[in-house]
Amino acid sequence: MPNLAVWVPVVLVAAAAAARPQQPSGAANPPVFLNHFFVVVDAATYAAARSSSFMTRELAPFEARTTVRNDMSYTGIYWYGRRTYFELFEPGSQGLQGASGLALGVEEAGASAGVRHKWQEALGAAGGGPVTRKTESDEPPWFEMTFSREIPGLRVFLMEYHPEFLVRWYGELTKARSITRADVLDRYVAKIGQTDRRDKALLQDVVAVEIALAPADRETLVKQLRAVSWLAQDAGEAVVCSGPEAVSLRLVPAENGRTGIVAVDFSLQHAAGKATHRLGKAELRLDGRAARLVIGAH
Repeated sequence: MPNLAVWVPVVLVAAAAAARPQQPSGAANPPVFLNHFFVVVDAATYAAARSSSFMTRELAPFEARTTVRNDMSYTGIYWYGRRTYFELFEPGSQGLQGASGLALGVEEAGASAGVRHKWQEALGAAGGGPVTRKTESDEPPWFEMTFSREIPGLRVFLMEYHPEFLVRWYGELTKARSITRADVLDRYVAKIGQTDRRDKALLQDVVAVEIALAPADRETLVKQLRAVSWLAQDAGEAVVCSGPEAVSLRLVPAENGRTGIVAVDFSLQHAAGKATHRLGKAELRLDGRAARLVIGAH
């Protein structure tokens, strides 16, 4: 993975240098949820996922899109659940093959300032800044990004959606105006014209993520999660970190130098038959009301 100075946009670095962590107003410990994850996969796996009729028509509302922000642009493929979602990228703007990202989220206005303060205290480093998202005629504020220390192979950051985002970003599509993940995902799905597919789609949400890390990096992530009230418990050679909505992160030892996200579990809205969908070096395994995405070695 590139170092923090590479992936963090210049505007955010400048904002982080100018700002000092502030204690939040309101609740002392607002919940910190999982927002989404991403993985940079090889070109063949990306192409297989993008062209799979099951992945693009049955699993979840799906889109391939290019996002233009104030700090960077990138193209990827996206699957939307009810409160969480996931992305795949080809090697490029989001890193080399095998790079991955874990986005957390808060749903109380101003809560990201408290997270930044806690990460500064726990890890000795924290920063962030505003991110916008361009449309054809506007550039509304999208979210406040917060980050801490770099973990090789895994980009960890926090998102707090801006209260103006759903007002200005295709606001005619849904009535929602909150900063919740569910309302934002409803808008994303409406934007791609797939609202009528929400109830029929299989994907409900991301419920568990398995992450391979070196011991020192695992310790860093555990500190980062504990600072925002996640629980961590040893489970053999792994550490399981548990957060709101019964979401868990299973931190396992790195093998053959491979780090980052290696597998993900999903909850399903409807029972599915037992099946395996092979997507290049990845596999999506369905079984009843659960599914597991295993991302092949790189």
